[in-house]
Amino acid sequence: QELSDLADAIVNNAAYDIKLGGKKKDIAVLFVDIRGFTSLSEILPPEEMVAILNEYFEMVAHAVMDNGGDIDKFIGDAAMALFNATNDLEDYVLQAVYAAWDIIKGASKLKEDCYEKYGKEVSFGIGVQCGEAIVGNIGCECRMDYTAIGDVVNTASRLESQAKAGQILITDDVYEQVKKYVKVESIGKLALKGKVQEIETYQVTGINRKEASL
Repeated sequence: QELSDLADAIVNNAAYDIKLGGKKKDIAVLFVDIRGFTSLSEILPPEEMVAILNEYFEMVAHAVMDNGGDIDKFIGDAAMALFNATNDLEDYVLQAVYAAWDIIKGASKLKEDCYEKYGKEVSFGIGVQCGEAIVGNIGCECRMDYTAIGDVVNTASRLESQAKAGQILITDDVYEQVKKYVKVESIGKLALKGKVQEIETYQVTGINRKEASL
């Protein structure tokens, strides 16, 4: 049975001691959210909005887990996923980009359904970054989450917020690790909130699937 989220991955992995604390680890982080969700929510009753969100999150979760990643959390209409956090994952940066590509491709049915039923378009923006983070149980003794914190997380989130409908944005750090298998177009340098220097950014336009060991 597939793991439903990152918490399940930890519970089912006996190597994890459930206590507060963290460690440094190189990971990849993916952020995705729905474009057009606000306008859709203005015309739909709550139960239909929940149904759409659940379909969207189910699709995102499958795309992430099929590529070896873990869903860290859902935040409103956004999702955060980690790669190489709970378990060591070969080619984890590439797997994160593959997951992003699968999300964009899997979103087409949801987009068509929403337009056909409600006359509103929804699409998705994604940001992927890689680098060192602190991963572990963050919070307090009464409420902790296994998550990642650090600049890599912030940058992935900022990239996602800059992504246009249907765009996957990656940094130069990501591109250097995946360029043999990913087609891109240069976006140039973007000024991201909280970053002193502008970030060299690329839009993913295609992939060459590599057989990977998960």
